[in-house]
Amino acid sequence: MGLFDWLKPKTQKHGPTPEGLYGALPKGAHWVGGADPAGAPDKFVPESDAYVFDIAEWRWDTQLWIKAATGSGGNPAGFGLVVALSDGSNTDAVELWQSGSRGPVLKERQEWTIPPGHPTREMALVSHGEQTTQLLRKLEQCFGYQPMTHPALPDKSAVICQLLMLRGMVVPAGGRFTARMKVVLPEQNGWAYAEFFLNINSVRKQIWLSEKSSEYRIAILTRISGAGGAA
Repeated sequence: MGLFDWLKPKTQKHGPTPEGLYGALPKGAHWVGGADPAGAPDKFVPESDAYVFDIAEWRWDTQLWIKAATGSGGNPAGFGLVVALSDGSNTDAVELWQSGSRGPVLKERQEWTIPPGHPTREMALVSHGEQTTQLLRKLEQCFGYQPMTHPALPDKSAVICQLLMLRGMVVPAGGRFTARMKVVLPEQNGWAYAEFFLNINSVRKQIWLSEKSSEYRIAILTRISGAGGAA
């Protein structure tokens, strides 16, 4: 280490710390994405424009199984989540790029071993039939579209996606999972690319969804309904 290396700005670390903290910030930096999920769980609450669900079922073992449900509006809506967990041998990595005179240049690659019981990037959104159809109708209303007659995917059908941890605290032994994450629906087999935010607060027993960009609305609706993809 050089004499003045401690003065250099530190790069944000993307893997979890030994305590289970994701999104460790450089010294002096503060989380600005709303309530800090790594802070006090009671203060990590949904934004006013979020779609909020109660955690009706929760099972954290070799996988994380969650049933999210809400009865607002008199029509029960819900869906399931299945998150693949590490057995202690899984790894993850991110690449940090910066602009160069001849295009993007790889600045750094961060790689880490995912601790046991922590989420990998693999996740499935599971349909609960009529309850997920009600979720679809609610999203159409929120997005300003006329309701489609097409229902959601059949009961127990799943949409495979990627889960990216942004900020949070995951402590399997303590049963704590308070995190803000990004869900990526990859472009494949005729489906358009989409992203949205997923927030989990196991302490308050709540899950909420929020929009990443309005450009993904149609892609999200068609993915939930199963309409528009390749056969």
